[in-house]
Amino acid sequence: METARVDICYRPLRVAWAIHSGDSDGFRQAVRLSHTLWGGRFNPIVMADRPDEARQLIELYRADVIVTIGSDPTVAAFPAQFPHLITPYFPDGLFLRHRTEPTQAHLLDVHNALVHWRATGGWTTIKQQGLRQFVWDHDDALADTFLILYGAYPAADDIGVDYLDIVGQAMHVTSSRIEKGAPIPLDVHEHPSISFLSRNGLRRHYSVRRGWDYPGFYSGSADSLDDLVTFWNLRAADVSLQFFDPAHADRYAIIKPAWGERTRAQLAPLDEHRRKIAVWSRAAPIETALSAFAGQPLNACQVGGPFFWNGGTIRPPMMILGEATSLGVFGREQEKPKVSFTLTDKPFCSDKWFFTQHLVASVTVAGADARHTFHPPHVPEWNEFYARAMHFHYDKFRIEPERNGVVIDVADHDTFLFGLPNGALVEQLFHAAGFKAKLSGGGLIARQMVAKLGGLNGARAFKIPGVRRLLRTYGPRDVFTKRSAIQLIGARDPDNPAASFDDHKQLYIEPRPHGTDLTPREVFTYLVDKDLFRIGAELRCPICNLSNWVALDELSQRNTCELCGAPFDATRQLVDGQLQYRRSGLLGLERNSQGAVPVLMVLQQLDINLNGVSTDAVFAPSYDIVPSGGGDPFEVDLVIIMPSRGLRERADVILGECKDQGGVIDKTDIDNLRHAADALPQSRFATYILLAKLAPFTATEIELAKSLNGPYQRRVIMLTARELEPYHLLERTSKELGISSHGGSP
Repeated sequence: METARVDICYRPLRVAWAIHSGDSDGFRQAVRLSHTLWGGRFNPIVMADRPDEARQLIELYRADVIVTIGSDPTVAAFPAQFPHLITPYFPDGLFLRHRTEPTQAHLLDVHNALVHWRATGGWTTIKQQGLRQFVWDHDDALADTFLILYGAYPAADDIGVDYLDIVGQAMHVTSSRIEKGAPIPLDVHEHPSISFLSRNGLRRHYSVRRGWDYPGFYSGSADSLDDLVTFWNLRAADVSLQFFDPAHADRYAIIKPAWGERTRAQLAPLDEHRRKIAVWSRAAPIETALSAFAGQPLNACQVGGPFFWNGGTIRPPMMILGEATSLGVFGREQEKPKVSFTLTDKPFCSDKWFFTQHLVASVTVAGADARHTFHPPHVPEWNEFYARAMHFHYDKFRIEPERNGVVIDVADHDTFLFGLPNGALVEQLFHAAGFKAKLSGGGLIARQMVAKLGGLNGARAFKIPGVRRLLRTYGPRDVFTKRSAIQLIGARDPDNPAASFDDHKQLYIEPRPHGTDLTPREVFTYLVDKDLFRIGAELRCPICNLSNWVALDELSQRNTCELCGAPFDATRQLVDGQLQYRRSGLLGLERNSQGAVPVLMVLQQLDINLNGVSTDAVFAPSYDIVPSGGGDPFEVDLVIIMPSRGLRERADVILGECKDQGGVIDKTDIDNLRHAADALPQSRFATYILLAKLAPFTATEIELAKSLNGPYQRRVIMLTARELEPYHLLERTSKELGISSHGGSP
């Protein structure tokens, strides 16, 4: 039984609260609800009536579910814009009310956190420091900032759960008043508050690249809902900030210098240029906000504008509760690999009393086969497609950067994932671009050849020009001897005298003693062993005088003519003759195997040379493409999908056209590739076009290739036998041109 390592990160579901831009009460309700959730501190608030900014925030914070607050029609209709964020619990509501049973939360809440900390000792520090419930007058000018910073819960009658009572039963809570009009006391920084509970126990995961996360102050107006929402969302991106309202500067006389000292201590271990206290503000110019902090080095962070929330500045991290490693067991179901694994080392309370509470098990699986992947590209719009192909519940899958998110409840003790078929992924890719795709005849041949060769690396033998010449010389029904085959493999190519078998003597197509050279005989033996050629004999029927091919498996002294049906004795022909060879049906009925060989050469070469860039790439040969809206069908010879990783935030897609010797890339080929590449969503994919020939490109082909680029777009990759025959992509280029060349990610 095969096994695999499964890495698991447990994280809360991230909620995006949708409110109207004029609904201050809705904002307060969202904040209070966030404090009830473990990890609620990191839930963004979006204004549904500002669709462009709201969409950016949903994308930026990688929201898992949208919860609307308020009765405004714009807010109510907002979730319909994101059909891929399907609510993963039923009924649709944050709390499940019972007539006779206590109300239960649908998401991981602070009640679960408290029980877990009690069992693990995680609340020791909180109890030692003393939990504070800060209270203030509702008409205090800074009341909403206090709600964000220090927290409060919704009324028990509104949600059915009295969280303040739950916290009070778990530990001693001291009430501390912030007097209206008086300076804010230092207590707010010296003791954990209610808002701290929703943040405690979570840490950043490395999978999301850091953005602006400079700690310091947010300067804004406590009367402005825009400032309050911006401040909340910055903190939801794990930016450590203290609100400062210049109109009430005297209220911050105590905590402003204290927060400054605390921030400087936090920055002290960093490089000198990163030790500046940041001042964030929507004020324009930013110098207006900086004036209140004069006399010290500052880092000015201007907030706002149409591009601030597009991912170039703020990068909300994935906040996790903990990590675990599990042993996955591979099986096979529905003709797909299936890995089942235990949800081990849960960093939360998994008692069945909390069975209604949901969270995400974010997993990576090491392993798959050549036709399936466990590493699909990060395209959230495909959540349901992924769920149906890789899981079971259509609503309980969330694709993540470099990971797969499976929605679980706290009582689940195991789960599973199916490998995603490469073909289904490619079809979904083209479907997103407005095409219907299916594997072409050449693609079927290439796929079967890969299976027979034991994977793409088995296609190394096609690097040898003599092997390709052997396939071109003898058609599907031509018969030849071993001697003639070995001579063809080892001879120089008359069309390319510079290439010889000697160039490939160090090529390993299968294991052999170290230090020995590859021979043409070994190459031919390998091809026969992989069933590319069949062993048999050509026997002439004495009745109809026509030749019959009889495979070795069926060969006998007495045979039946396949043409006239007469039995005949072949003893003398077998004694006087020798074994012969013929191409197997695996190579198809056409002499050029429908172009499968150059396609496999490109896929094999890129599989090797892009391995350091993406070990999770999907390689797929030859698809017939039909525009969904009408138009002429065409073929794409290869598709390569490399999921985003590290600094590559979009998945890379390579669409290719491959030609054998004598083939020509014409304007129709170029136009078809341009049509397909331009149709793929640019927000999700960086698309490249690969042109490959086993002969030099003509001047016309080079000019056509140039037309695929734009003034600020370099997306064409051109490869010839010079790049495809050596083991390393640019090995022969370096020798021929006398330069040191390197290549990697497109």
